[in-house]
Amino acid sequence: MMHHRVLRLTAVLLATALFASCGANPFPPVTVDFGQLTADAPRMISIPLDEKVGQLFVVPARGVYMSEESKDYLTLRHQVVDNHVGGVILFRSNVYEAAVLVQKLQGIARVPLLVSADLEAGLGMRFDEVTYGAWAMAVAATGDPALAERRAAATGREARAIGIGQVFAPVADVNVNPDNPVINVRSFGEDPEDVARYVVAVVRGLQLGQVLATLKHFPGHGDTATDSHRSLASVPADRARLESVELVPFRAGIKAGAESVMIAHVSVPALDDAPAPVLASPVKSPDAIGETLEVVTGAVPATVSVPVVTGLLRKELGFKGLVVTDSMRMGAITSHYEAGEAAIRAILAGADQILISNDTDAAIAAVLAAVKSGRIPEKRIDESVKRILDLKQRLNLYDKGIPFVGKIATIVDTPAIQALEAEIARRSLTLVREEKGALPLQKGTKLLSLVIADEASLNGPTGPLAADLKARVPSVKTVRLDPRSTPEETRAAVEAAKNSDAVLVSLFVRTRSGQGKISVPESGKSALGQILALGKPVVTVSFGSPYLLRDFPDLPTYLCAWGGQDASQTATVQALFGETAIGGKLPITIPGLAKRGDGISRAVQK
Repeated sequence: MMHHRVLRLTAVLLATALFASCGANPFPPVTVDFGQLTADAPRMISIPLDEKVGQLFVVPARGVYMSEESKDYLTLRHQVVDNHVGGVILFRSNVYEAAVLVQKLQGIARVPLLVSADLEAGLGMRFDEVTYGAWAMAVAATGDPALAERRAAATGREARAIGIGQVFAPVADVNVNPDNPVINVRSFGEDPEDVARYVVAVVRGLQLGQVLATLKHFPGHGDTATDSHRSLASVPADRARLESVELVPFRAGIKAGAESVMIAHVSVPALDDAPAPVLASPVKSPDAIGETLEVVTGAVPATVSVPVVTGLLRKELGFKGLVVTDSMRMGAITSHYEAGEAAIRAILAGADQILISNDTDAAIAAVLAAVKSGRIPEKRIDESVKRILDLKQRLNLYDKGIPFVGKIATIVDTPAIQALEAEIARRSLTLVREEKGALPLQKGTKLLSLVIADEASLNGPTGPLAADLKARVPSVKTVRLDPRSTPEETRAAVEAAKNSDAVLVSLFVRTRSGQGKISVPESGKSALGQILALGKPVVTVSFGSPYLLRDFPDLPTYLCAWGGQDASQTATVQALFGETAIGGKLPITIPGLAKRGDGISRAVQK
């Protein structure tokens, strides 16, 4: 059997070299069978130690045009050819360029690459030119897990068409902390059992789409007020609370067959109270927005915790699939460990994939040295490599094939997918409050559209909101306030409100990884406070965090659209003018202001 495996891998490598040299695309469409593991799957026994270690690392890439002599491509080539990395994660990309890049990288890889992407909100979350879907909390607001499964299946098919085999979704975090700056609408809600229903639906859908589902962020990132992209977050729950809240969706997702689990950079003292070291010269994470370096002391991150990964996830929950770290260049790691030490500790804890090391070359060298010195038993490396290669085999990656060019255009962002995302956006709209007579908006009214955005770099809204409003109210006046706005611009917004019959306030304030907080800019706060005092009809839509109502508890009419995606903007305008019904329900509590399950239903206005 050993001889057979070595020969099989050799044949695969020779065929790969031949195909790469002839420049053709001889590969058939990919199929996958999750039901059985091929008995003669290539094993780590035929791979040298340095290549085995490389299999544990996943490096970032963007699927955009790049010359083969460009720095970005040569860096990727180095990681694939010299470091033998096992995976690539795609960030902001274009569909065709990504497919070309994946095919090219697969052609130069000795062992097939497992390509991954964060696609929590559909393909548009990471790919331009395609529909960007609603966040998880929007899907939960519809009350229909079938939508989650349908969307996940479509996302899986789209991903496979491009060459992606591992999707970092669903988010299994239970968002019980309204001040959570990084999970928020990425979660399906605050009720563990309800979140579990949607997690299971997404796992099933991704499996139907023939990709690996990844539960994240274990053991739960929903009860934190800190963004782990910036610094170490802590979950204050005791073991009993973890069992009844945080772990419920993870248990359900594992039972449903999720093939991978992502570990969070959060400390959970109830599981492991060993103190995390602090570097003498902490490194600011490139994922953190702003110049401030935040260093927080506390217990070790779950990522490097043996009790959390091996003890809880592997032994207690019985998880046998891939364990992937969250990005290792996040502040919760870079403030406490050098790249090599972070990788070593994560592997010793039980991780199979080291995602985006802050210094991949140094981390691989450190892990190799640790194996040679005996600090990491080679058996521990072999365990991870076996899992990785088995899943690559089950995904048929050794065929090196992806549907290409002609097939992509029949799979990605089809009218059916666009219609599905429009349905989710429409059915998720949740009317938390309504002042009598405020809705529907009238096409003959003198309307001010006040856009309050938390990001100064946006020129937006860049989506259809302005155009859709103007199509219904040609005289609409649009005013934008953001962190750059001056007091004069704030006063001008208030004056515009005085000269209007009604004011539509659009809050584009959302969770943004690395920002560390969710907050309405001062210009917007000041203007909205003064406008409310005018006594004019004010309709406010949150195109982001639903918890913003806490900043303005006196808002008379408040609609949650859950995100600023184009589909959500279009659905919102249609609903505001009574052209479509409103029927979403809150999957979370807005403390002191609204309960989970609240939502005013409104029929289509004739």
